Amino acid sequence: MIKLKHTLVFFTSLLFTVISAGVSAQDIGEEAIAIDTVAKVPTDYYGLRVGIDLSKPVRSFLDDNYTGFEVVGDFRIKKNYYLAAELGNETKVTDLPNIENTTKGSYVKAGFNYNAYENWFGMNNLIYAGVRAGFSSFSQELDSYTIYTTNPLFGDDTRLDSQDFSGLNATWLELKLGLEVELFSNIYLGVNVQIKRSITTKDPDGYANLYIPGFGKVTEDSTVGVGYGYTLSYLIPIFKK
Repeated sequence: MIKLKHTLVFFTSLLFTVISAGVSAQDIGEEAIAIDTVAKVPTDYYGLRVGIDLSKPVRSFLDDNYTGFEVVGDFRIKKNYYLAAELGNETKVTDLPNIENTTKGSYVKAGFNYNAYENWFGMNNLIYAGVRAGFSSFSQELDSYTIYTTNPLFGDDTRLDSQDFSGLNATWLELKLGLEVELFSNIYLGVNVQIKRSITTKDPDGYANLYIPGFGKVTEDSTVGVGYGYTLSYLIPIFKK
């Protein structure tokens, strides 16, 4: 967990260093445009941007109880509006004092982003807010559980016979806030945070969902989840305005 925190701090520091460099470059570029006697018309690129969420493979490497991968994408439809989606797969082992459970499944999230950042000439960075509808299909495997007893004569009874629960699903709504910075031509590094609200869940008979792929940890007293991501993506220009 400590290594994971250090890794997240490293990526965040790297991203904000890049942003600072971009701001400096913007100042220089604006001065150059101001003294340029030839009028130039800014070009906005419209196309498909695809990439991966770097936090998933990093977490998979650092956490023995987690494996995940996510593909991200967006398509610009208007100056400040983008259709956006994420598609992923996760396996999560939940190891509690009295239960060990394995969740496996896939998910898809779809919606749109609104870019609130006014770019200067030649740049296509984003500071955005987005909305997603999420759907997950998954299974749970109860690997082992312990029956607690207060009788000192008999110790706690640990059962190792596993039980499978398949055909489970869940839906949720998600608010996403993030930014995308163009590192090189058409290559972007991004960071985002997500706030999620559970809408529907299909629980196993006589059991409960402990983790939902794409949504995250499930608790009895809350329908709210949170998440984060670090993305690396490439813009495929299709046309420009």
